Amino acid sequence: MTATVRTALSREVIARTALALTDKEGLAGLSMRKLGGLLGVEAMSLYHYVTNKDDLLDAVLDCLFEEIELPRHIPDDDWELATRGGLRSFRSVLVRHRAALELFASRPGKSAAAFDVLSWSHSRFQLVGLDVAKSCQAFHFAVSFVMGHVATEMGTMALLRDGKGVDPEMVDDPAVRALMIEHRTISSDVMFESGLDAVVAGLRALYQLP
Repeated sequence: MTATVRTALSREVIARTALALTDKEGLAGLSMRKLGGLLGVEAMSLYHYVTNKDDLLDAVLDCLFEEIELPRHIPDDDWELATRGGLRSFRSVLVRHRAALELFASRPGKSAAAFDVLSWSHSRFQLVGLDVAKSCQAFHFAVSFVMGHVATEMGTMALLRDGKGVDPEMVDDPAVRALMIEHRTISSDVMFESGLDAVVAGLRALYQLP
């Protein structure tokens, strides 16, 4: 008789497997039954490591926070380079994982990894003179841009590139037609970087940053 090889369970292993499952099927496809099947155990065995599905989603979010690569090597006074690097890494995580945007938008971070990202991000603004309130505002503005861009990048822009929506050639107004064609062909990376330029310029002007 051949023994069934089972993955050694831990909260992290379960969360990483759940993340991989949501990458394929989205949050709607995540269930304890499917997760247990992938890990070679009964669903009830998972409850030794996660208390319920809500706790499981928190664990998956922890994994996502851990994937944000913070540019810690950047000097304390270079808030711009640090901000650009951090936001690019955040966008990469959102694009790489199908459920990431929804999880970041709907769940507060509770883990050490989440607090590490938040602490580092706020400190970059405080190191160049912003108080707690202003650093919070700057952080919110920057993060909201990334999440909004990715929502559009994975939604409307993707649909337009796939040829969905109104055919530009059917539009009489040449200005609107040109705009629609541009939206169908422009790179998401180019759009992100131009938006990032605007975020940096806005933060510098609003808070008189160096």
